[in-house]
Amino acid sequence: MSFPASWGTIRFPDARALAFLLAIGSLAALPLHGEAQSVPAVRVLELTGDGASEGAYALEGGFFKKYGLDATVMAGTGGGAAVAAVVGGSAEIGFSNLISVAAAIERGIPVTIIAPATVFNSKAPDIVLAKSRRTAFKAGADLNGKIVAVTTLDGELQMGAAVWIDKNGGNAKSVHFVELPETAMAAALAQGRIDAAMMTEPHFSQARADVDLVANADAAIAPVFISGVYFAATSWVNDHPDVARRVAQALRETARWANTHHAETAVVLARASSLDAATISRMTRSTYAESLTVPAIAPALDVAYAYGRLKEPFDVRGLVAKAQPYWGK
Repeated sequence: MSFPASWGTIRFPDARALAFLLAIGSLAALPLHGEAQSVPAVRVLELTGDGASEGAYALEGGFFKKYGLDATVMAGTGGGAAVAAVVGGSAEIGFSNLISVAAAIERGIPVTIIAPATVFNSKAPDIVLAKSRRTAFKAGADLNGKIVAVTTLDGELQMGAAVWIDKNGGNAKSVHFVELPETAMAAALAQGRIDAAMMTEPHFSQARADVDLVANADAAIAPVFISGVYFAATSWVNDHPDVARRVAQALRETARWANTHHAETAVVLARASSLDAATISRMTRSTYAESLTVPAIAPALDVAYAYGRLKEPFDVRGLVAKAQPYWGK
């Protein structure tokens, strides 16, 4: 499995960006196809990190096939672009950070969460705030006025960095956050174009010769919380409720399997990241949600409201209730 090196950065929610994607109507797809099925075909758009590769693991593990789905997995650059692509009809299912999807829902963009994805666990972080080895940043104040890269502006990674900076003597309002694909962050750090980045695995481990840890920043949000979700256009969910349920059930079974089969998923991730499976086996692996609950969803959304990313406190119970027909209880 190989992902495109870069799709470029698409900023969302700019209405022109959405119109552009609507006009395109299609996205480059990975050569990852389930065995031919008559119906239904499902395109899944996710990122290249371990935590955002559950769809790839579902495909390789045969879980989409088990639930009667002809799946194609595609690679994108960030959560905002994923929302635009799904709404524009370029993919049926998208992966994004929870905050970006919640913000889209708040703005009236018609998307529905059907399954949780990544769980951040502070004891085994698969997302870290990183810097070049040439710099000596240690405290939040060291990043005042600096440039910090995230995959999606105003998304969960930015919130994690901002909360950590503020809790450790800095002022997140002074930081210049920029949007970069996760595959481009290590080079940008090495070249001095950015000062720090919220990096996911395996990209952090892949660049360890050039980058170093600043902090386990997402732990500033909560020790454990759901950070990523899979979603679909509400119109598609309403028209295809059984397909949406099958996708969610395939992902649910994949989560249980992937959490206990690191050797098998390492082979899949190795092909995507150009890392050998042995290196991946030594890095911190992602955890995938096996349940969808209010306490697990709430921390990221509470922080998003506190930092102005959401205008109102989010109806977390309503979000979970709307996902239950597909994910289950």
